[in-house]
Amino acid sequence: MEKINIGIITSLRKQLFAYRILFSEHIQSPARVVLEAASLESISSNSLIHEKPELLLLDYRLVFKDTALFFSLLNNRYPNLIVIVLVDQTQLKEAKRCQQFVDAYVAPNIEILQLFTQIRNLTVRSPFMNAH
Repeated sequence: MEKINIGIITSLRKQLFAYRILFSEHIQSPARVVLEAASLESISSNSLIHEKPELLLLDYRLVFKDTALFFSLLNNRYPNLIVIVLVDQTQLKEAKRCQQFVDAYVAPNIEILQLFTQIRNLTVRSPFMNAH
């Protein structure tokens, strides 16, 4: 199976580093990281991103204040993007207000093979992914 392009947006540097290593080094990784950012604003339109992400891992803490605006800006920049929100169990109820904008919720400490399976399942079901 061809690896898909993913982006990771989180303000936690340790989390970003851990996901980058897991996706690049794990033999069962279904994806390659093509975008890393601490916020949506930190992704410059002139950045050196050669490939657009097809799936985004997004830290919930970055979107909870103005959910609709954030996802509107995200959709303008990356239409048809599959979004997985990283959310702690204590914030899951609050995060459900993003439901219309996201494809899945996962805990930041999810077992990596479960995350890989989730990514594979979402990309197989997406009509936009099958068009590539």
